[in-house]
Amino acid sequence: MMNLTQLEEQKKILVERFGLFMEKQENLSPIGGRIFATLFMNKEKGVTFDDLVHFLSASKSTISTNLQNLTKSNMIVYHTKPGDRKKYYTLSPSGFLARIEEKITDYKTEHTLVTQILDHQKLTHELTNEKEEQYEGNQENPYLDYLSNTVSILEQLRDEIKGKCSLVP
Repeated sequence: MMNLTQLEEQKKILVERFGLFMEKQENLSPIGGRIFATLFMNKEKGVTFDDLVHFLSASKSTISTNLQNLTKSNMIVYHTKPGDRKKYYTLSPSGFLARIEEKITDYKTEHTLVTQILDHQKLTHELTNEKEEQYEGNQENPYLDYLSNTVSILEQLRDEIKGKCSLVP
């Protein structure tokens, strides 16, 4: 059984690993990725500026700059609580949806391009009288299936999130 100190250490490791992933995935600064990861792990209640400074062991100016950048890019939002002047930062539902929409567009574009390439290859083989197994009959292309299925799943996810979040248009 883990104690609280061990859980906190595990949380720091997870924030570091997810932060590195988000840094590369979303082209964030190193601390921006870790802020995103920290907010992801505390998504319901939000995290204050001071909590981020303490947990990430970063300077106030570094945290402030990155919070501003993440807010401008619509990845995070903040709210206040009655009687409390602190800002509580959370992930932005609309930012998450924008990320999903971007992925849907990317996969649709890739599907279109792959389809065009396959059609071109088929036409080339027909004109040169080359027989290729993949062009005989009406075989499905597993890669196109993957792209189509991914788009469908992302669209379902987008619609579910929109249904759950009243803040999202």
